[in-house]
Amino acid sequence: MVEVIPTTEEYVDQAAKILSDNYFETSDEAKEHVLAKIKSKESFIAVIGDEVIGLMNYRRDYSHYANFMSDIVISKNHRRKRVATQLMKKFIEVCRKEQPEKQRFALSSTDVTNDASIKMHIKFGFKKLGVVKKLHFGKDEIIFGYDLRKE
Repeated sequence: MVEVIPTTEEYVDQAAKILSDNYFETSDEAKEHVLAKIKSKESFIAVIGDEVIGLMNYRRDYSHYANFMSDIVISKNHRRKRVATQLMKKFIEVCRKEQPEKQRFALSSTDVTNDASIKMHIKFGFKKLGVVKKLHFGKDEIIFGYDLRKE
C-alpha cells in the first residue's frame, strides 16, 4: 500500500535517485535539492514499505502567498499506478491548510510535451493560466492554477 509522508533524511538517497534519474545532472545536485526541501518542510514522498516510489516538492509563498508545486516525479517502475494522483492530492491538501485566507490558488506547471502531467492537472481541476516560452529546457511551459476554495 502506498503511503504519502513528509520527506525525511532517512529517505534522502532514494528521493535524490528518483530526481537525478529525471531532472538533475548528478545525484549530488539532487541530494542537495532534497535536503533543502526537507529543511524547509516542502517535500513529500510516496513510499511502499521503506521504498521511495515518488516525490513531490513545492515552494511555499512562491508568488503573492501562492504555493507552487515544483517537482512531481514517480520512479519508472511505478508510473501509471496512481502514485502521482496521491502526491497531487497531498499538494492540494497542504495548500488548503497553509494558505486558505491569503491566497485562493495553488500553482503548478509542466512542459507542453508532458501529456500525462497535462491530463492529470486537468483531471484535478487545474486551469491553464498561460504559457511561458522556452522555460523548460528550451520547451514551452504551461502554468496551471487550482482554485483552493472549490470542493
